[in-house]
Amino acid sequence: MNSIASALKSGPAPSREAELLICCATSVATPERTARLRAIADAGVDWRLATHMASVQAVMPLVHRYLTAELPDALSADAAGALRRAYHGNSLRNLHLARELGRLTALLERGGVEPLALKGPALALAAYGALALRQFTDLDLLVRESEVGRAAEILIGEDYAPAPGYGLADLGRPGAYEIALARAGALTEVDLHWRLVPPYFPLALDGEDLWRRAVRIEIEGVAVRTLAPADHLLYLCAHGAKHGWQALGGICDLAELIRASSRASPIDWDDLCARAKRAGADRALGLGVLLAHELLDAAVPAGVLEVARREPAVMRAARGFIRYASNPGDRGPGFYQRWSVPLRVIAKPGARLRYLAARALLPSADDREFLRLPPALYPLYYLLRPVRVAFKEGPAAWRRLVVRPAPPPLDDSSR
Repeated sequence: MNSIASALKSGPAPSREAELLICCATSVATPERTARLRAIADAGVDWRLATHMASVQAVMPLVHRYLTAELPDALSADAAGALRRAYHGNSLRNLHLARELGRLTALLERGGVEPLALKGPALALAAYGALALRQFTDLDLLVRESEVGRAAEILIGEDYAPAPGYGLADLGRPGAYEIALARAGALTEVDLHWRLVPPYFPLALDGEDLWRRAVRIEIEGVAVRTLAPADHLLYLCAHGAKHGWQALGGICDLAELIRASSRASPIDWDDLCARAKRAGADRALGLGVLLAHELLDAAVPAGVLEVARREPAVMRAARGFIRYASNPGDRGPGFYQRWSVPLRVIAKPGARLRYLAARALLPSADDREFLRLPPALYPLYYLLRPVRVAFKEGPAAWRRLVVRPAPPPLDDSSR
């Protein structure tokens, strides 16, 4: 566990609960990890906090599997019960969502729409090999922009309706790239994408090549198309960076997808890096795979890691996430991480300005849910948005400016 040790030693001392999560966040148990977990448990763990953090960081299934298989005697009775209940509840929800994905995929294909499944059940099976080992709460489908109207019509015909803050008018709005639809009483929400990320965030990976490279995976007896492993990996890196890498579970997805691909169809890293460069997402890819390697021992080629380490912006973003993973709070990453990580992976100054302007000024679903205006007054949202951003983020930004702790170094001495 040398990479884990070096990454954690380079920053503030992690809480035992956080280090326990990092050690458990893998589908493959190793003697080294198990020995470290035993030492952590012997030193004393707040099991209530650890089980809570596991759910918040979206690694609860992996923590449950690892601890119950390798260290069943270390868990308190209450912790074992809480983990078991959470694991089985997650498994049942995942199975429900997997079956709904298969049903909706078949309906859309019969209606002339070719959806690609993103994340969710497809990633659980492709990366982890089991539905139960990943946490997810909704379904994500990518369709061609020319087919999104038809896809929404089919879903609405199945009693789905736009979720609060969304509407069919979103299809033509600046910055829009998805619409969320939910079915009342069904515990199912579908994010219908016609782009992988917002147009103001760098990932030029849309187009027919995604469908040409797509693979089929069987989910509950239904063949579902999903992104090819390399495309899914690049998308996950961009998606995580766009959100400021909010949870350890996203890093697990990368590490497990890399591990699974090495067994089935190894990733062509040269081709992936070249496509990431063309798509403007090379920094996002570098940050994602660097974190997967540092924290979870993902087998990433040394050359790819070296390129990432030569990017100061990528290194600063990596230090920030490692600091967060060492002591994550209930509220997720702070203002600095949520805004600085996306900016750091955008290389061009003009693109960074466009990103800031879009994020500060373009109305979001939250804005539309906060204040419901008739369509004729929609332009008022452009005034509401910066006010809401200022009230929401202003205090945290001020605290960041007044008190700026020095970022920990990311130790490269062992490489």
